[in-house]
Amino acid sequence: MQRAALDMKKRFTLAGLSLGLLIAIAGCGSGSSSGNGNTPVPPAGTSGTKSYTYAGTQSVDGFNDFPYGQTFRYGGAWVLTLDDTNNYFSYQNVGHDANNNALGVPGLPLPVPVTGGTAGSGFFSLTPNVAGSPDGSGGYVVEIPGEGALVRPNTQTVIASGSVQVPSTPMVAPTVFAASASCPVLSGNETFQFIALGSQLQNDIYEHVVYGSVQVSGTGTAYTFSNLNMYGFAGDSLSPDALPVGNCGTTQEGYAISMVAPEQYTYYLNGNAVSKVTDNFTLTTAISPSGLFIMDQGQGDPYIDSSSFGAGIGVSGATDLQELVGVVQPASPLSASSLVGAKYLGFEYDALDVSLNRAASNPVMFGQTAGSGTVMTGGGYANDDVTQTPVSNITIDLGQQDSANNGLYKNVIVTVPDTYDGCNNVPFGGTDANGNPTCTFPGVAVAGTVAGKFVIFVSVNDLSQSIAHYSPYATLQFFLYQQ
Repeated sequence: MQRAALDMKKRFTLAGLSLGLLIAIAGCGSGSSSGNGNTPVPPAGTSGTKSYTYAGTQSVDGFNDFPYGQTFRYGGAWVLTLDDTNNYFSYQNVGHDANNNALGVPGLPLPVPVTGGTAGSGFFSLTPNVAGSPDGSGGYVVEIPGEGALVRPNTQTVIASGSVQVPSTPMVAPTVFAASASCPVLSGNETFQFIALGSQLQNDIYEHVVYGSVQVSGTGTAYTFSNLNMYGFAGDSLSPDALPVGNCGTTQEGYAISMVAPEQYTYYLNGNAVSKVTDNFTLTTAISPSGLFIMDQGQGDPYIDSSSFGAGIGVSGATDLQELVGVVQPASPLSASSLVGAKYLGFEYDALDVSLNRAASNPVMFGQTAGSGTVMTGGGYANDDVTQTPVSNITIDLGQQDSANNGLYKNVIVTVPDTYDGCNNVPFGGTDANGNPTCTFPGVAVAGTVAGKFVIFVSVNDLSQSIAHYSPYATLQFFLYQQ
């Protein structure tokens, strides 16, 4: 299939279909160093010491300003250690390789480990052990101890001059983690439902995976992935091919399920195929003890605006490379009143706004205003300060739970303030009770329980981006852990 001249990112296929959903970092624990020579994972603690190691994934889609910009977004695999007894943290984007980029561009920033102290409750504020680092400059964390974490990191990269880039800001994509202290122990063939992390490519006109499911079973160190389903916003199946068998072992992120599959893509120039490439691609997977689930496709190659190189450049391949985050499917239907009546902390994330250098990775609270029916209400914090009282100007209406899939909500409606005046005089524009402009977007959510806590992942279609002539598949997402 020929691609338009929009970007230079590789798009991969597994036997001709999407690899974006194929990657998972199953993991736990103390890992030995592997891969590109980054620092090994510290030994995982025990629940008695309240020290935990997590494997994570982040939106992979490159950067906006070529060749250097203020807000690099690398994606790929992460490792996080949180010691809740000694108020210590350590994280690193171990999947980022500055020398691995589609065009051989030299000098891209390198990731550096970030270590330091934690403070606060609910949202942990992270302060690096670097002289002069302001409190909280390492980012924010929400944790379900021993199960998973949500992190908005700092840029944690250095360029050739050795200067450290800006600390954590809303223009940094959040990272979703699952505990990785041992290989997953599964009860037979378990079903995991997921959403895909959003794309940061401004001009991407190709349909992305939005949500789906996969079944995983394990015998010894071998894990089988079956019945992989992937869908777009319209509920259309993207028909992915089967995943290969994976094997669990120690990695930089902890214990991870790794698998290898072929990648296939073609470069086009002015409508003509100029090269075809088939390569092997390593996939990685992590599942926490109570069923948090991440799949990471690795850093891949960053999206690059083809206007920097001239018109007519394109790439053909599969639907897209994207990371997946999800939770084990509940055994019985979830209670709507319990779900919307709970209190949550997490992050709101508009991937395309990150690319456009607008506030897009915001800490949020839901439940300060009581939920009702299938609607939960919440909002963000003034000046990105989680010590303040959050507003309540966002509603998430989950709608009815899918009758065939517990924990899946396919008719979600999210209403948010129209911050950038993108929804006026269009069908998805409206006003709130005070007459302020709002945007109303449709989408999906997956929910479940992890260690007795609700977990909700929401992905809706940010239609305002299409009106502004950006991607029609832009997403607005929420990652929420019950408190």
